[in-house]
This record gives sequence, C-alpha cells and structure tokens, in this order.
Amino acid sequence: MNVDDKKLQDAKLHIALEQIDADSWEALCRAVPVEVALALQLSVERQGNVVISHCLVADAPLGNRAIALGLGASCTREQILTLAARFRATGMRNFALQISPHARPAELEQWLAEAGLVLRGYSVKLVRDNAPLQGNDWDIRLIGLDDKALFGDVSARGFERPPIVAHWMAATVGLPRWRHYLAFVDGQPAGAAAMYVDNDVAWLGIGSTLPAFRQRGVQQALIARRIADGIALGMRYFVAETESFNTSCQNLMRAGFSCAYERPNYGVVVQA
Repeated sequence: MNVDDKKLQDAKLHIALEQIDADSWEALCRAVPVEVALALQLSVERQGNVVISHCLVADAPLGNRAIALGLGASCTREQILTLAARFRATGMRNFALQISPHARPAELEQWLAEAGLVLRGYSVKLVRDNAPLQGNDWDIRLIGLDDKALFGDVSARGFERPPIVAHWMAATVGLPRWRHYLAFVDGQPAGAAAMYVDNDVAWLGIGSTLPAFRQRGVQQALIARRIADGIALGMRYFVAETESFNTSCQNLMRAGFSCAYERPNYGVVVQA
C-alpha cells in the first residue's frame, strides 16, 4: 500500500469513527423517556451529519455539544458562529464544538476566534481491529429488558451520577444495534458497559465500575466480552472515546486499542 492509499484508508476509518460516535450518541439521547428528558432538559437534533445535544441541568460538555462537525461537508463560518451563539444562549459555559479532523478549512481558526471560542481540550479517539482478546474469569452477562433497571442503576452509580441518570444510561437496553452487559463479582453487580454496532464497526461505551470493585479488572473483562461478541457478529473494527489519556484510556489500550487521533473540543473561556 502506498502512502496515498494509506492516507485514504485512514481518512475513511476516521470518518467511520466520527459517524458511529455521533449516531450512538443521538440514539442514546432519543431513547430517553419523555419525563426523564424533561427533567434533564435534554434535547437532541441532527443537521446533516452533525448531532447537537443540550442537557441544561448539567453545565458539562458531554451533554452540551455538537458532534461530527465537518463530516460529509466542510465546516463553514456561518455554522461555527450559529452554533456558538446557540450554546451561549442556553447559559451553558461548558459546551463543546467537536470538529472532525477532516474538516479543517484554512479559515477555521479565524472563525473560532470570531465566535469567541478557544481550545478546551481533546477527546481521544481509539480503534482496534478484530483480533481476538483473551478474557478473564469474571462473570460477564449479556442482559435484556429484565435487567434494564439494574443496568441503569449500576451505570449511574459507577459514574457517580444522580439516580435520574440511570434512566438515561439504560434507555437503549433492548433496542436494535445495542447490546448491554453487567459484570458480577462474587455474585454482586460490579460494573456495566454497552456496545453499539453499525455495519462492520462496533462502538464501545457506557463503561463504568462501582467504587468498591475498581482496580480489579472489571472493565478489562467487559471490554474482552464485547470484543468477543463483536467478532462473532462480524465486526471488523472496534472504536471508543475517552476524555483524555485517563484510566479508561489505559484499559482500552491494554486491550489492543490505539489512538487514531485526538479530536479538538472548542468552547468558551471559563473563569475560575
């Protein structure tokens, strides 16, 4: 494979990573029960390839962001200015415009500065192939609707979020393309994780471990189980995202993931 072919292959893979990230997030937000969405002031919409979400009870970029900017069509000045104004109007200070690495027109930095946005950090985009991964002896169970409430409870407590978030985390249990897992240690629920599949790419997310069971390999076991199931489903690639090179990132890299790229997140300057 020559250099140009390698660049084209990488670009196609990176676009797939961005798209499944946006699609899975949109699906997770849309599945939330109406009463929970109202309580969280949660909304989501799609503009072409771009997915825009607001979660107004939490001033945090995870819920308040625009994903896959520039995917399919390059970013424009109007798009940047409009989205920045829209998020500012909500009163949120911690929002993020997440711009695809393949959507960087020469004028992008100028437009971001004009919108009053600065680089607030990076999301680490990780990928691995479908090479088998050896698991361990933890009890990992693929769950269905009967365990929906338990999955949500373990997820929310693992992320140390309020109980209402449990309904959000469990919203996609039982839906097509989704698979959900619980890890048990000595018969007790210890961790949770999910997988979303599209064509031959699987997205791994919603991975959390209860505080009492951390540092015991629970997430490694959940990663291994999802990879094994994904291989059985015919997946060629597995993708994931972390906010930084943190513990979750280290767990994924131990499982054979590597950093595909770091995606910049742009927002406003937050005063201390």
